[in-house]
Amino acid sequence: MPTHRPLQTALILISASLFCGGSLSFAAHPIWPDIKVEVQADQPVETAQTVTDEADGFQRVAITLSNKGAKPLAIERINIRIPVAEKLTGDLEALYGGSCMGRTPILRQNVGAATAKSSSHMFEMVRLADGKYLFAGSLSWRIFLPNFTIKDGAIVIWSDGEGRQLKPGETISYEQIVLKRGNDWLMTLDQFGAAIAAENGIKKLKPADFKGWATWDYYGRVFTAKDIYGNMDVLKKSAPEANMVQIDGGWWTERGDYQSVRPDLLPGGIKEIVSRITSEGKTPGIHIDGFRADENSAIYKAHPEYFLHDLDGKLIVEVNDKGDKVMRYIYFDYSHPGARAHIADCIRNLKDNWGIRYFKVDFMRYGLKNDTLAKNKNAKGIKAFDSTITGVERFRLAMKTMREAMGPDTYFLGCSAVFGPCIGFVDGMRTGGDIHPRYGAFPERSLANLGNFYLNGKVWNGDADYLVYREAADEDATVSQEDVKHGGSMTLNEAQMWADFNKLYGTARLSSDNLMTLRPERQELVKEVFQYPAMDETVPLDLWQHCKNKGDGFELVLARKGEEIFLGVFNWGDKPKEYALQAFGKAEPVKLDGRHSVVLKYEGKDSFAQLCGKMKSK
Repeated sequence: MPTHRPLQTALILISASLFCGGSLSFAAHPIWPDIKVEVQADQPVETAQTVTDEADGFQRVAITLSNKGAKPLAIERINIRIPVAEKLTGDLEALYGGSCMGRTPILRQNVGAATAKSSSHMFEMVRLADGKYLFAGSLSWRIFLPNFTIKDGAIVIWSDGEGRQLKPGETISYEQIVLKRGNDWLMTLDQFGAAIAAENGIKKLKPADFKGWATWDYYGRVFTAKDIYGNMDVLKKSAPEANMVQIDGGWWTERGDYQSVRPDLLPGGIKEIVSRITSEGKTPGIHIDGFRADENSAIYKAHPEYFLHDLDGKLIVEVNDKGDKVMRYIYFDYSHPGARAHIADCIRNLKDNWGIRYFKVDFMRYGLKNDTLAKNKNAKGIKAFDSTITGVERFRLAMKTMREAMGPDTYFLGCSAVFGPCIGFVDGMRTGGDIHPRYGAFPERSLANLGNFYLNGKVWNGDADYLVYREAADEDATVSQEDVKHGGSMTLNEAQMWADFNKLYGTARLSSDNLMTLRPERQELVKEVFQYPAMDETVPLDLWQHCKNKGDGFELVLARKGEEIFLGVFNWGDKPKEYALQAFGKAEPVKLDGRHSVVLKYEGKDSFAQLCGKMKSK
């Protein structure tokens, strides 16, 4: 079996695998020797691999899986083990890249303190010493979800095969893996983001600098046209530069029925509201739950075959009592062409008939196997219309359908997503969990959003979620009754910290308080954020000093818009702290009380790259 490696001699290693499967593995590269690929399947799978040197300093591992037999086979699991020359002792620090919006943020921990969370679908990096790093990451998520971890002193990458069928004579590629030994973590991650963009055909992002208001955080699922118009009136007077209004979830009759509107709350429908929004020169945005419906929906009653069932043929239903309503969530099966046609019709109606130009597609994680089953533990597995493909492939069929229905000029924001399979389809991505008006959420969201800095501006436009600055005194009876949404005691300096963060990160800065009741000093924070442009790039300089847990937010954040450079300093703790910033041109330390922040403009002559080099952790 040829390996297509010029001037390399192929060493064939045969390793047994479970379920009667087998694999062939090759020593592939002089600095990454003895890479082993094992495939668990119901029949033998033949593998081949090549390792090539890329211009950016990465080595790319390309692996193929082939069925040389006479019958179809089903893949259960793929295991890749990459031995390294260095001793990965327990005291070394490892960084696991954030894999989704909120549940798996970036994590830094010692190799010897590994837990079930010590993995990533994006990348892992080991700090061998100051200025010496070992890196492994994925550039694609087309069939499988790679899981990167460290085990027994080696880089380990594995994927659930999900029963993926290989026809006789068929060959497929595993995801594109890159490896690197480098001396600069920031350069490595920057190059990694650029490599992901290139692999997925992303050449230019849509310009995005949205400023405005959205329904969700204050009103939740229950809002009226009067609520929207009242907030628009305040926004028009207080922030005339605002350019967007977003209608969030709850407008539909039932989840999944996205061509009908709740007549009790929005009697004039979405089209009437959009007409008002566009008459003020603003972009109208809307939210849909793109991967779920409700068992009570008209689309389910008409077409139960459009939804996922378990291995016993029973509809998978998640029952969730929201207090005011019991939800019975069900999951679209986008391997069914009818389900794809339905969501395309909904999107085209929203765009062409109702005038929507910005789609926030939410709860995207439920298009994948693991997140669906995590909410439905009684279901032992998933039975889809097309059982020969993986959940990742099924998900990407949905993404392709949605993107094509939206058209090239409409903005597509992904939300609550596992990142990888979305890449190449979305324009923007929520990169941190849902915000709410409690101080404890702010350092967590700082960590989650900035942990994905290397993707922002290259792969998509990053979105940090809403501007929320209210406490109990700013609320009336219409406020959402969710536990974290009302009755808070956020101080003005705490609210200022979230404002300062949003000045430096994100391309959709949308207020989501009730502007009709928000006190003037807090409305001023909204205007402050709007005065800052969406940044071209943002870097957490102290990456290797934080992210030990989900509340361990970054404190030094450098951002750039064109030639203008800004530094955000955030003291998330409760005690006063001093920050030595001589490299930024500050002769004296910057002193901040606990729960305070400041944004400084750079007045020196260094470039952004030079400042990053001088100020970042080693």
